[in-house]
Amino acid sequence: MIDLGQMAPEAFQRVPPKKGRGARATKSTPSTATATTTTATTSMVPDPATALPAPVPATSYPAVDRTLVPISTNVYLDRSAHTDEQEPADPDLPFLSIPLPGESTDSVPVYDSCDELRRKIRAFFRNPKYSKVTQKKFREAIGNVNANTYRRFMEKKGETAGAECGMFYGSYVFFEKMRVYEGKAKGVRRVRSEIDFSHGRPMIDDNRRGVWVIGRAPAKGSGSRRKGWY
Repeated sequence: MIDLGQMAPEAFQRVPPKKGRGARATKSTPSTATATTTTATTSMVPDPATALPAPVPATSYPAVDRTLVPISTNVYLDRSAHTDEQEPADPDLPFLSIPLPGESTDSVPVYDSCDELRRKIRAFFRNPKYSKVTQKKFREAIGNVNANTYRRFMEKKGETAGAECGMFYGSYVFFEKMRVYEGKAKGVRRVRSEIDFSHGRPMIDDNRRGVWVIGRAPAKGSGSRRKGWY
């Protein structure tokens, strides 16, 4: 009988474990850990079918100027504030760009008589400061008045003679802008006219008013008288 205790340890050999459940159990441990990690990682990713859409970042828009701008032209607006390209002022008549209250609707009150405007027109052409302004250019500046209308207006006499003509209103606006541009004060006639005509002079020519006479017309064949009314 062999005594195993007296034998050297080298006599014994390490026998590897048999392939079986133990080996599979030992190898299955890392796989289980990997599967657990994969499951945990997969559970953190949202499902595209059920997940809510990601919030869209807010877009910053420039501020909008909501200042009300009238549709019609307002003569009291500051023209220097506009960015649109403006027509250059006439170097010979720089005061034409000055706006007057009521000019956009052709309702500037007129306080000069026709005789006063004719006097201003003649004095204007004698002024060496405006020597380059021709009669044609003047007529275009006051509303494209033709030469015949200009001549008939200048030939008339009387405070209301020519008040129904386009020369009356256009000339007043022209010289009123010129007065404001040159910084001249109102004259005595102008102040008196503003008192007498608070809303401006009427554009009526008193010389063109007809007079109706009602009477018995002379009969034919009876001397100088006719039957009927006249």
